[in-house]
Amino acid sequence: MKLLVIHRSEEVFELMKEFCENSTEQCFRELELDYVKDTAPLRFGAIVEYCMKMEKEGPEWLEPDPLVLEKVADADIILTEHGGINKKVIDSAKNLKMIATLRSAAENINVKYAKEKGICVSVSPSRLGAAVADMTVAMILSECRGLLRRNLRYNNGEWVEEKYDDASHCVLSNLKIGLVGYGGIARIVAKRLIHGFDCEVCAYENITPPEVLEADGVKKVSLEELCKTCDVISLHARLVPENTGMFGYEQFAMMKPNAILINTARAALVDEDAMIDALQTGKIRGAALDVYHHEPLPKDYPLLKMDNVTMMPHSAGMTGDVYKNTIKIITKDIAKFLKGEELGFNL
Repeated sequence: MKLLVIHRSEEVFELMKEFCENSTEQCFRELELDYVKDTAPLRFGAIVEYCMKMEKEGPEWLEPDPLVLEKVADADIILTEHGGINKKVIDSAKNLKMIATLRSAAENINVKYAKEKGICVSVSPSRLGAAVADMTVAMILSECRGLLRRNLRYNNGEWVEEKYDDASHCVLSNLKIGLVGYGGIARIVAKRLIHGFDCEVCAYENITPPEVLEADGVKKVSLEELCKTCDVISLHARLVPENTGMFGYEQFAMMKPNAILINTARAALVDEDAMIDALQTGKIRGAALDVYHHEPLPKDYPLLKMDNVTMMPHSAGMTGDVYKNTIKIITKDIAKFLKGEELGFNL
């Protein structure tokens, strides 16, 4: 079996090579590895803009690098991250049986066409779970305690007086936290908030079984109840057509005036105009964001002028060990494939 790593950095290939060499699984030690540089993001100009286009449009617009088409010809498995795996790539890979991605979603892969060809597609769910959960909790703390807006360096040394009449400016144990979506990342967030800060946590979730939420100490609620009763609302839902713009004018109108919105998931879950209106008019107290409809942000972006928004540069999941951790996840399904077993994260 031959596994081809398609990535803009050779680091992933070296990590995969190290994993195979040190594995106790015979199937990995016998695996032939190869590497080809993914030049598509570089040819596009900017990795952020490339990824945004890929998420919105899928991979069919991409013209594959000729070397990629050459290298995939005899590959049984493709391991990629942002590399566009479209019909041209799949048709060039005559031996291809599996596509594995170092991402929790597969917008850059033509999954439908792959499955028509009998090729399985596997993702790396919650690969950024701990990192994004840490950032989510940090954002909640920052918004509730003013770690940025009351920071002396942020305010050029101006001594900003604390305001104690704000219902969300209190210890976290007195706040009700609502999670929209309850997948891997949300579960880690809930664990940190419940066991670390003694918070009351509820969730709006249609996929995870109710008994899982109950076992975690999380109350399952409707989206309406969550919007009306929670002091902090954190988004963790996967972006699918049914969820696009799920937080709009109606949802913001239901929220408490002291409510805080946290979004480390996907920008398109939120109607941007509705969010800007809610922040400008005081329908909600504030927001902490790591994802945006336009990345990188234009200089005249309205949110940049507001003092009730904390904004991070889409970095919640970025840690130095991200690829090493992700390979641990994706290789579980690669091992199952090599052994002829049913995949755990097959799309």
